[in-house]
Amino acid sequence: MRRLAFFLMLTVGIFAGCQKEVMGPDETNLEAIRQMITEDPLFTSDGATLNDDGPVIFKTGDVATPIYPRGWGRRITQVSRTIDFDSVSDTLVVATVKHTITGEIRIAARYSLQDTTITIVTKPFVEETLRKVKLYRVARTNNTRLNWRPREVSAAKGGTQNALITINKLEARIGTDTVVITDPTAYWFKLGHFGGREVPQFSPSQPMTIRVTIRSTASDTDFVSLHRPALMMAGNFRPAHARMTLVSQVQIGSAYERVYEYSWNSHLRGRHHVFVSALTRESLFDDQAPFSTQVWGIPYIVQ
Repeated sequence: MRRLAFFLMLTVGIFAGCQKEVMGPDETNLEAIRQMITEDPLFTSDGATLNDDGPVIFKTGDVATPIYPRGWGRRITQVSRTIDFDSVSDTLVVATVKHTITGEIRIAARYSLQDTTITIVTKPFVEETLRKVKLYRVARTNNTRLNWRPREVSAAKGGTQNALITINKLEARIGTDTVVITDPTAYWFKLGHFGGREVPQFSPSQPMTIRVTIRSTASDTDFVSLHRPALMMAGNFRPAHARMTLVSQVQIGSAYERVYEYSWNSHLRGRHHVFVSALTRESLFDDQAPFSTQVWGIPYIVQ
């Protein structure tokens, strides 16, 4: 009987041990992780890359519509960031980094063929971007900044809440290598030499082509732009904003699948993102319609 009681107590103890919750890092470690993420432009350069600070004028002939927009750009006035921990264990932290970007869209436009004056039309906007970061415990020291290291980062996804246009696929061709993304926050890039798909790393003169596939219900072509770091000024980079070229279009029922592309071969050294903005036509061709967009981004490192 005593043996049976001892066996039952042992069984209960083992079961309780199996059910014990694994404790994650304490708030001191989590604060160190937040600081580590905040200080790395690979995770936090969204606002700087997307901030045009005014309309970017397209080349002559790029636009031919009765409303005559000549260019557009974001003027970002505020960027806020939150870092939440979706999954926490004793050795792994998965952080979700969200940027809320607020400002105004500035559209340089003419209202008629005879109009010689460029009017700047402004619209308020709020966009969000999301990415995930996996951090692994590498030590157990009193210096919490030495205990965790980011090992993986996802691609980025965002846009306005009223997005009426959808990005279905983003391809990046870097030399002979190709990255194909269909679900940004589920597509992981490795940091460093840890096996698997690494964050693209290349030289300042490496050819790069971005191709994006969108789905839209507009019969007229949409506007798709590429945003990337370009020039260093006073210690900060200035972004480049370029309109992507439509390379194919297929009608599927009442919707349209369109593919846009852009290539360049001059890069700024550092840890960056390249973003693609897909806008509804009304965002730029109607001075009253709300700004509606979807944004995807890919991290990369130029050495």
